[in-house]
Amino acid sequence: MSASVLVVQPEPEQAKRLGQLIHAGTPEATISFATSPEEALALLGQFTDLALCVCEMYFPAGGNGLELLTAIRERFRRARILIVTSYNLQNFEQHLQGLTVFPIPLDESVFISTSQDTLLTLEGQVFPPFRLGKKQPPDRWGDCYAAYDQGVKRDVFITITHPWASEDDRTLFRQTAALMARASHPNVQAVYQAGEYQGRDYFAREKWDMPNLAEMATAGHGIDPRVAAQIIHVVGSVMISWDTQHFPHAPILPTDVTVSPQGVIKIANCVDPMRPVTPPGAADLSALAAAVQALVVSPESMPPRVAKLLADLQSGPVPMGRITGEAQAIDIELAPKQELAVTREHVVAVKAIAVEHRKQQWAFYVTALVFLGVVSVIGYVIYMKFFWEPSARSFNEMVSIPAGPYTYQDGPATMDHAYYIDKYEVTWGQYLSFLKALRKAGSDAAWRSPDQPASKTSHEPRDWADSTGDDGSVVPGIFQRIRNGQFYKNQILTLDDPVFNIDWYDAYAYAKWAGKRLPTEQEWEKAGRGPNGNLYPWGNEFMPYGNNMAPVPGQPPPGQHVMLVVDQMPQDKSYYGVCDMAGNVSEWTGSVGTGILTSSPVIRGANFRSPADDHVQLTYRSTRYPAETQQYWLGFRCASDTPPAAPATK
Repeated sequence: MSASVLVVQPEPEQAKRLGQLIHAGTPEATISFATSPEEALALLGQFTDLALCVCEMYFPAGGNGLELLTAIRERFRRARILIVTSYNLQNFEQHLQGLTVFPIPLDESVFISTSQDTLLTLEGQVFPPFRLGKKQPPDRWGDCYAAYDQGVKRDVFITITHPWASEDDRTLFRQTAALMARASHPNVQAVYQAGEYQGRDYFAREKWDMPNLAEMATAGHGIDPRVAAQIIHVVGSVMISWDTQHFPHAPILPTDVTVSPQGVIKIANCVDPMRPVTPPGAADLSALAAAVQALVVSPESMPPRVAKLLADLQSGPVPMGRITGEAQAIDIELAPKQELAVTREHVVAVKAIAVEHRKQQWAFYVTALVFLGVVSVIGYVIYMKFFWEPSARSFNEMVSIPAGPYTYQDGPATMDHAYYIDKYEVTWGQYLSFLKALRKAGSDAAWRSPDQPASKTSHEPRDWADSTGDDGSVVPGIFQRIRNGQFYKNQILTLDDPVFNIDWYDAYAYAKWAGKRLPTEQEWEKAGRGPNGNLYPWGNEFMPYGNNMAPVPGQPPPGQHVMLVVDQMPQDKSYYGVCDMAGNVSEWTGSVGTGILTSSPVIRGANFRSPADDHVQLTYRSTRYPAETQQYWLGFRCASDTPPAAPATK
């Protein structure tokens, strides 16, 4: 079905040219033309759906362009609106928020790509497990669709990278999706999961299809003063939460704030790894406050506290803690009060008691609040410095591998025992628990390898702790970078990413502490290749982008790869259900082979930096690195001869 387009332009030649440009990018588009807002309003009744409206805002013969925008927003809220104009629309800024404006003379190449991006669609296709529905206006990250998650049976929105996205764009997209998933808040759209399909990355998020403040203004909707205070309170609470947890984020704009008819307020997830982390404190919400004030019905009867709150916000940066508290107090003050039938004497008595009570306790409250404020600030600083840790998910599942025949390297072999192997590579969160146990024990004597050199006294990964730079400054270690959402080697890490920078002795000690052991390379290979002896976890044919390293055959590999959370590559899963055997990090095993100079542990599996598809093959093995090696592409998983505490997966 072709996409419907409405062009509203009083100049016939300009309208004709706009139609030609739209057809240049999308030949199958159906275009209708109108020369005035009144004519366009009459045409709207003929559309069952409208994908794009290209509109002039100024009409010499008269006509209300704003009335047309309002009508389109009300009937086709998902339609994309492009403004093409030769006039200065500075006075209409509040009505044009979220719209794309093209000044004349027109940049035709940009206009073609923008309209084409709007009209091309993947509707009806499946990005496993998501079936794509109606296309939505693009968000700040890529193309957006309503979708249905066929796995957990729920409606979602799914954002997909543009087909022309560069590898750097895709890397940033994955980093942003991971950061958004961690920056959860009850009033922020939740991000559920991310993945990749046919060379395009995507992430799914909560389906929340309510108008934002800019759309409400365009459609002529209003809010009462209490909702205005609630919006400021919610936005402030979200910003304080993000800043406290060191999540970098973009400014929250009117287009990011939505309100449901029931008064539920949600904020778009604005975290952005490319922005600096802002400490809790002052913030500039002047644009948001102006938009909120413009939406308040009957501004002449606005309560003074609400008017002052919005005026303070529009004056520039303000302390978010104070403003958020004030907004909450106003919300409570404006809440409907339950009316009680009382006598006049009772009212007078209650007021007198209240006045006397306030006189007696005022000094106490001031002193207590000052004291509590000082203690809270000191406690917060101490907690964030020494105790706070980001949350980590549990990845303790193990997979049961049966005894019997299998293929090892190029020939048949038999495994004479059944065993269990970790479904996922060991994560930073799991390894952090091991380091805590070491500190509590005071020694690794119970878990160290008999071959571990006496000079090795620590099992901390390389770059784990803070260090001092050449200029005397503090260089944050990996743990601090995970806590603060800072880059390490061009990527942002989480506690759910695979651990790396650990040597073979570290892997051995962790496995013993966990009541497990390192798998032999034969066990590793059988778990990856399955009973059919697959060359890759997914089969015998190389799958471009089947994992997080694989380049397209015949083309140079992408210039930058990125590590992923250990359950984020659905294609990189073996017959038995073991994940990440062709990507993320290569893995230490318990086997020893002949290395370049002497015997060295056998390393199995590709990693996110592997240079070619033959390294992805599950037959690839390396003995080039001695046991003391610590590399940021090298981690491990564990095996066991006995069932895990929880039932093993099949």
